[in-house]
Amino acid sequence: MFILSKGALKRIVEGTNVQEPIMQITSLKSIQNNMDGQTRYKLTLYDGETSHTFGILATQKNYLVDDNELRVGSVIKMMDYAANVLQKDPPKVVIILVNFDILGDMPTGGSSDSDASSSTAQPKAQTAQYQSKPIQNENAEPNKPPPPQAKSFYNNANNKTESSTAANKPLSACNQLTQMFNNLKIYGISSLNPYQNKWAIKARVTNKSSIRTYTNAKGEGKLFNVELIDNTGEIRANGFNEQCDKFYDLLQIDHVYFISRGVLKTANKQYSKLNNDYELTFSNDTVIEPCQDEDNSLPHMNLDLVKLNDLPHKNANDFVDIMAVVKSTSDATTIVAKATNRELKKRDICLVDDSKCAVTCTLWGKQAEDFDGNENPVVLLKGAKVSDFGGRSLSVTSSTVFQINPDMPQSHALRGWFDSDGGSDIEYQDLSHQTGGAGSQGGATAGAGSASFGTVYKTLDKTKDEQLGMGDKADYFTTRAYILYAKKDNAMYMACPGDNCNKKVVDQNDGTYRCEKCARNYANFNWRLILSINIADFSESNWATCFQETAETILGLDANRLGELKNTNNPEFDEVFANCVFKQFNFKLRAKMETYNDERRVKISAVSVEPVDYLQSAKSLLQNIRAYAKHNIC
Repeated sequence: MFILSKGALKRIVEGTNVQEPIMQITSLKSIQNNMDGQTRYKLTLYDGETSHTFGILATQKNYLVDDNELRVGSVIKMMDYAANVLQKDPPKVVIILVNFDILGDMPTGGSSDSDASSSTAQPKAQTAQYQSKPIQNENAEPNKPPPPQAKSFYNNANNKTESSTAANKPLSACNQLTQMFNNLKIYGISSLNPYQNKWAIKARVTNKSSIRTYTNAKGEGKLFNVELIDNTGEIRANGFNEQCDKFYDLLQIDHVYFISRGVLKTANKQYSKLNNDYELTFSNDTVIEPCQDEDNSLPHMNLDLVKLNDLPHKNANDFVDIMAVVKSTSDATTIVAKATNRELKKRDICLVDDSKCAVTCTLWGKQAEDFDGNENPVVLLKGAKVSDFGGRSLSVTSSTVFQINPDMPQSHALRGWFDSDGGSDIEYQDLSHQTGGAGSQGGATAGAGSASFGTVYKTLDKTKDEQLGMGDKADYFTTRAYILYAKKDNAMYMACPGDNCNKKVVDQNDGTYRCEKCARNYANFNWRLILSINIADFSESNWATCFQETAETILGLDANRLGELKNTNNPEFDEVFANCVFKQFNFKLRAKMETYNDERRVKISAVSVEPVDYLQSAKSLLQNIRAYAKHNIC
């Protein structure tokens, strides 16, 4: 039999923390949240004496209703819940069911007293007659007596709130704060949602960004963010302006803190890679206090490590956790951001792991300036951003956790593999094309023409057979092909000589050249190439577009020198285009659907071009023949 907790609802609404009350669900309906589009379930709770119509099921428990495990008539033991006061006069309290046990079912029309006459639980196999219809706007069951009339506790406004004994615990030590902080109950991170306004968490800081500045319609500001973890999950927390000054120095990585009174809202997945639908923003009411006693029960980091050979299966802008060895490092360079015109420091490093793959990872800012990869350190990247430009590459963002030689079993295993098991001497499949510097570790041997590009080798007929470029994202592949024809008409244009511009300029016929993008006149210009070529292998032919560097490689001549031949009508200009015909190259190609003159078609462009290394190609072909023969003999 089930004995409902008579009077529990009244005490909960008045502010008392009732331990594990037993309630029955007497009605259940779905509601749509306009803020995030999620379905939520509103329910009525009955404690054997009174009913409460403002119950909300936490979204992580929605599956219980979808699977018909929680329904009208279900009796539950409330293990974890939140009572949020929406208004004081008249009082209105929402009870959010965060965690509970489903004990069974009993008729909603039956009484449940605290004596032996209480209703008896129905076995799970015999509860069909009490199951509700599929959830609609209202879930009243037909042919069922109504639930007993509930006594209203909202009219009893003069009742004094009983003090919770837990709320009066002293706050002198962390072991005494495991259930309460700042007179608020401590919840797990995974149970937080925007419908709670009285909560506290105990969490460890796993990552902290630098303070960044921004400008919007309200003026200039600054912000930072941290990532918090406890035994139930992770959440991103943001601090703006005054909160930067108040909390930035207080919050330190790997330390544990008690936090209460923040603002919860739907997470912006463009910036937050954590598995949480919500994020936290610190406010003027937020209270943060360090936990003085170290709590080793909280995890230090939540990792989902993937091997480098899994990166081709990831989408662009995905975030991944990587543990790898730094094989080589390029010099730090300075670039100018087009959007802000600010100078940025960057450094490319080549990462390898025991999947025998290599990938380029880009570091930025001070991290790029300070990084030293001379001793081939093991690095951990939690939340590195995946890019599909030129294959697969990684980038360390402001929210990425970047650790050098972390004290973890996976790190020690990689160290041993690289130093003692031949990891430093093998040939890697390069997932990121590079013409030099970091990452030029040799190429894939997937096909005779794959050379050192490292992406999948395909013959040209596959562009149609496999419908490459027809999806939302570009497809990359490598091939070996001959040049059948190179168009010399419209292969060049006069470009702006300004830094990072390259837009077409207009001859003003007064010795100057106008760039509309830069809004200025120049005394000179640069020649730029847009070369259209027809390439073919044994299976098919196709047109491809080559830009400056790739076009110069094919033509074997610098663009400015070619421009001089064009201006002087030198017959050598025509010979340059004729001489490249029937030459063979290794191409890395990009196929992408584009719209031109209201016509959609797949455009193929050459990302990079390399002359064929026939010696290396012969060795690769021989290896493939031996592997094929060995496989068939076995």
